[in-house]
Amino acid sequence: MKKWQMISSVVVALVVVLSLTVSAFAQTSQPLSHETSAALVMAINDEYKARATYQAVLDKFGSVAPFANIVQSEATHIAALERLFNAYGLPIPPDTYAGHVQAPATLKDAAQTGVEAEKANVAMYDGFLTYVKEPDVRAVFTQLRSASQAKHLPAFQKALSRNTSSSPLYLSPRWSRLSCFRVSSQ
Repeated sequence: MKKWQMISSVVVALVVVLSLTVSAFAQTSQPLSHETSAALVMAINDEYKARATYQAVLDKFGSVAPFANIVQSEATHIAALERLFNAYGLPIPPDTYAGHVQAPATLKDAAQTGVEAEKANVAMYDGFLTYVKEPDVRAVFTQLRSASQAKHLPAFQKALSRNTSSSPLYLSPRWSRLSCFRVSSQ
């Protein structure tokens, strides 16, 4: 009986130590500067707005490229920022954009909006990276900036160049590159 009590005591102690260790890693010990906290709020609001805009395009025009893929990326960006808010013990701002953004009149206008939004996103992160010091925040900002610059912006530029108002690229519900098809306006 004493052997089992000893084993259970050790197990309980290990669980307590493990949970304290996980808590220590989950939250950082250093508070963020006011400027970095404000940058996180601006970043998540920008990602909320992008997701809401691209979702409005999908709601109006259906599952069209590149909006169908990029709206999912925006959700991933938001999740990365939410992890930072949690790590630093900051409240996550509510999404005030969802369902409140109007889609542009045409797919061509929507693609142009995407180009402008992604350029502004890159510039925003460039600005933040001039003063944010925390390595984890810098890493996320750098990753999000890179996604906008190297993936989203070229996708919207390509959509704009193929005259999306006359020949949109629709995606199947699986959103696979292999299952894309064009619909002619003729």
